Amino acid sequence: METVFKNKWFYRLLIVYIFLLLIWNTYMVVIGNFLGLIAVVIELALLYLLFNKHRLAKTAIHFWAIIMMIGPGLSILGKLIKVATGDDLNFMVDSLVQNLLLFTFGLIIYYFNKKTVFIAERSQF
Repeated sequence: METVFKNKWFYRLLIVYIFLLLIWNTYMVVIGNFLGLIAVVIELALLYLLFNKHRLAKTAIHFWAIIMMIGPGLSILGKLIKVATGDDLNFMVDSLVQNLLLFTFGLIIYYFNKKTVFIAERSQF
């Protein structure tokens, strides 16, 4: 069994996005933030599954997209609570925009993974 990507643009853009995250998190590890090492390992595993079109690629992308939505989603919720209690939004705009983008990317990846990625029998030659 193998993973089949019906939308080749999604496949290519997903690889580019994961590769960019890999570069960023590798940089974070190099400057001393060793928590980025967890993300590097996950991204390397995702790239391995994607390049080999492994049958677990769809499931791995699914869970990764959910995690990409949970983290920024909770951060957005926290910022909205802070604004509701009277904090100034001006100091949080950059972080809020970044979290909204990450949440949106996670949502898009989740949607396209659900609609355009399938598991099929490996064709025998």
